[in-house]
Amino acid sequence: MLVPNGLRERFHDPAFWQTFFYAEGAAPVPDTTAELSVGGGCQLVLEVQGRYDSYELGICTPTSDGVRSIGWDDMAHWHPFAFRWWELDVICRAVATLDPLMPYPGPALVLLCRFVSVQDDDDVEQITSTMHTAFESLRPAGWAGYWPNVTDWLARRDFRGRGVSWTRDQSGNLYAVQEDDSDYPFYSMRGMPTDDPAGFPYEEWRDLLVAARSTLAG
Repeated sequence: MLVPNGLRERFHDPAFWQTFFYAEGAAPVPDTTAELSVGGGCQLVLEVQGRYDSYELGICTPTSDGVRSIGWDDMAHWHPFAFRWWELDVICRAVATLDPLMPYPGPALVLLCRFVSVQDDDDVEQITSTMHTAFESLRPAGWAGYWPNVTDWLARRDFRGRGVSWTRDQSGNLYAVQEDDSDYPFYSMRGMPTDDPAGFPYEEWRDLLVAARSTLAG
């Protein structure tokens, strides 16, 4: 597992999170890449391109051909919504199990929470409580300036009542479909599975979730 020391050192830096969450007055942060292992040779790879305000999330498994993109967030053509909440929760718990320096709920959840959406069947009270705990776990003692908060975080990724429905196909792939007349587009790679090699890597995704559950069970 590789979470660069330079990135770990910034987990309690208000300026880093101000930039990370596109807050007003933010300054660029250095480029970096973090690899978050869930076990079984499966990893999530977060690439931070601070010069371009761009964050890309990939997946790497023993059977994948390198790192496969599952979403990205930037200021132009974002497609960030890679996770359902329960998937993110399982993954971050597995990361914490393998790395004592990444406790749950804490840095892994804050790093990855830009890639999750909140849906009609989610327990929003439980989600917001967990996210508040994660944000506050990193806040420097006595700091009263900008800090990421649940209200701002939820506003961009709350898709309750936005016409998004989820279907599981015969292979176990969970994908999203949104009504055509929605005024709040759900930008995600997790559409109906196809044979397009540039599409969402559903097979690798299933393997990663199995590995994360195995880590927690073990």
